[in-house]
Amino acid sequence: MNGTRDADETDTTNDDGDLDPREAAMLVEQTTRAARREFAPERPLVAVLGAGVFLFGYGAVWWSMRDQHVYTGPAGWSIAVLYGLIVVSAVVSSRVLKHASTGITGRARRQMQMQAAAVVAAGVGAWTFQGALRYLGVSFKIVYGVYGPTVPLIALAAAAAGIAAMRENLPQLCLCIAIIVIASVSAFFGPLGAWGLTGLGCCLALLGYAAALVVSQRRS
Repeated sequence: MNGTRDADETDTTNDDGDLDPREAAMLVEQTTRAARREFAPERPLVAVLGAGVFLFGYGAVWWSMRDQHVYTGPAGWSIAVLYGLIVVSAVVSSRVLKHASTGITGRARRQMQMQAAAVVAAGVGAWTFQGALRYLGVSFKIVYGVYGPTVPLIALAAAAAGIAAMRENLPQLCLCIAIIVIASVSAFFGPLGAWGLTGLGCCLALLGYAAALVVSQRRS
């Protein structure tokens, strides 16, 4: 009688929604992977790489224009330095974070792909609008001196901020908001400020973000 009653209780408990051992093991594994991705030591490195792009890339453009009394635009070598750093940083970051998507399948992978598409669309839209401004005859000083270094960056940061808010990732959200504020305020200082202040400010913001990640990892 007791054995029958225990069996009935076990069946009832399972019917109420207890996890199967295999499901529990999968859940633990997924949680562990998510934690490793969230606190991966490579994330601070990627932030430092981004800080280097802003400091040296934006700094190179600012340096090439610092003595211009009449705006003539950045020197060709400075643009080459900027885009060269962007390409190198993108390649290194993609390789460093490649393992972050290991084991992610199904809905989680689709969400990552859709989030990436949203950020790319924001950037493409901002750069396309920049081309439209030049097509309509807006001056080089505005199109390439003020708009170029700030507005596409604001668009990318705004899209990333929405994703960070959805994930309830406060450090990333604060970083995105800081970048938006820095780029917006820098635009008031003309081409030199748009390039120089944006570069320096975003560099410091990314270094602060990297430091916050390191502190979080050590606490964890």
